[in-house]
Amino acid sequence: MGATSHGLQKALLSLLVPLMVTGGLGNLTTAHAATTGVPITAPAQPDKYRTALSEPGFQTAQRQYRRDIPVQFLGINDLHGGLDNTGMAWINNVKYDGVGHVSRLAAYLNQAQRQFLRVHHSLNTFRLQAGDMVGASPANSSLLAHEPTMHALRAMHFQLGTLGNHEFDRGLGEFNRILTGGSPGADADSVVKRYPHRATRMQEVVSNVVRKSDGKQPYGYQPYVIRTVRAHGRSAKIGFIGIETTDLPNLTYPRNYKDYRVLDEAETIAKYDKLLNKKGVKAVVVMAHTGAGTWKGKTSGDAVNILQKVNRIDPDNNVGLYLAAHSHQYANAVVGKTRIVQALSSSRAYDDTQGYINPRTGKFSTLETHVYPVLSAQDDPLTKTNRRVDRIVRDANRRVAGKINAVIGTAATTAAIDQTSDQNGESPIGELVVDGQLYEAKRKGQPADFALTNTGGVRSKLVVDGQKHITWGAAQAVQPFGNVLQIIEMTGQQVVDALNKQYSAKGALQVAGLRYTYTGKGQQTRVVRVTKTDGTPLDLQAKYRVVINDFLHTNAKYGFVGTPVVGSLASDTDVFVQYIQDMQAAGKTIAAPKADRKTPQSDATPVTSLTVAPVTTPAA
Repeated sequence: MGATSHGLQKALLSLLVPLMVTGGLGNLTTAHAATTGVPITAPAQPDKYRTALSEPGFQTAQRQYRRDIPVQFLGINDLHGGLDNTGMAWINNVKYDGVGHVSRLAAYLNQAQRQFLRVHHSLNTFRLQAGDMVGASPANSSLLAHEPTMHALRAMHFQLGTLGNHEFDRGLGEFNRILTGGSPGADADSVVKRYPHRATRMQEVVSNVVRKSDGKQPYGYQPYVIRTVRAHGRSAKIGFIGIETTDLPNLTYPRNYKDYRVLDEAETIAKYDKLLNKKGVKAVVVMAHTGAGTWKGKTSGDAVNILQKVNRIDPDNNVGLYLAAHSHQYANAVVGKTRIVQALSSSRAYDDTQGYINPRTGKFSTLETHVYPVLSAQDDPLTKTNRRVDRIVRDANRRVAGKINAVIGTAATTAAIDQTSDQNGESPIGELVVDGQLYEAKRKGQPADFALTNTGGVRSKLVVDGQKHITWGAAQAVQPFGNVLQIIEMTGQQVVDALNKQYSAKGALQVAGLRYTYTGKGQQTRVVRVTKTDGTPLDLQAKYRVVINDFLHTNAKYGFVGTPVVGSLASDTDVFVQYIQDMQAAGKTIAAPKADRKTPQSDATPVTSLTVAPVTTPAA
């Protein structure tokens, strides 16, 4: 009757407070498909409360479902090894500051599960994750091959999860090693070899990633799993389907996915929903690394599109809950008859879904979904930090402290250099990164004209302490991937085409060594004038040397594939660290660059009369 580990069951049972199951919340059945007159996408229950303890719908059992089986799903997504990350979160248009840290996340998950246990006398709780648990991570996870993150997930009793794109960062085999607690290779760093290797006890479920060689899921992962829940002497089954984004080839190196195929998300969900239906499973939960976002009552994104497609090809599907991920946004809505939810990223929030299954039909009777912030101890002192998980984080920090805490530079102010892009797409820390890459090319005797990097590869603001110190760990968090920097040769026209393609590909670039003027909005944006930093117009026929990372060079999404490589530098991580160290040695402080590299056109001058026109239209 349980979905928890035996140890956690004992801990929760010891906290059980006998309560009478009384009446309460009214019928909150899920919305029906568009054929019933209900909009395809509709708002879910509003998220007005800071914790599940305050949620009105979670205070008492619903009398009308007293013969049904209560269930709870606690979910996270996009942890990204953010063991002790804290920051800001927007949930239902409300801003929360200082949220995050896995030890606080653990405390809230336990709190929510204890509440469910008290109200329903039930252990039918499932802890789920929707991918990107590792990758693009701070040093206290990445320097230890992300094994501290695996330890934290184990301590938090996560049972089921799916793959995100970042699980492929070091190859799926390496992710499977840390998932299962295998020993590292002979070439691993000594600090990794000394770290304890333990299995997470978490089962990976992925339906649409299959080996090209035989069409099977890799490493024995299952396309779906079935779990039985019980209450009142009755039982029912829940099916869990795992989904990877089909955008995977645009998000990792070809060598990391060359052996696999990623099948259509909606078609795969429909396929396994029907299979589960044949097995008598009428309640289905999807964990999918596809994004959604809710803002001012409106929800959109790939996950919404996928569910709409599922409803077209499988209108009688039994998908009641869809855990979204990948876009790092808040989402809580109803798509057709399915509740969709997403809890930001990096331990800043979690989602709590509670409801009932009718044991006669096997279907969800009702589900209620909410997203809550992971508040700091200062903002919520009554919720005590989980000591076990906190010890895991402190131990990881201790093991890498010598490297992380080394001061490598001095900032102009004590304020962090922000990651957020302005309305023109200029990120202060992103532009500092590419400035450093141009500097490094010149320092290595391989001068380049421009440097371009993908905004998605710049993962954090640059944190500065009260003495204006910049540490190695702070710099590493900005550029954690370790992508190799290459110098390629491009014509001026190819540079313009790449600048244009960032808009049609929805993959913004940070630029150094050039400035440009643009017109239009969204995917219709077009570059109309490009100059070097000194104001010299770009010559469309001339050849220029451009620094990019090898991820950009192998990714057709950005338009650099096939350009000749004429030089190489170190990894982007090492180059950024070295740049800060060199500025320190030269007695220079680090400051945010002036945002003057991308300028909207301010007049109605026809595009064809401007310097770089005509510009070829990039592929979609």
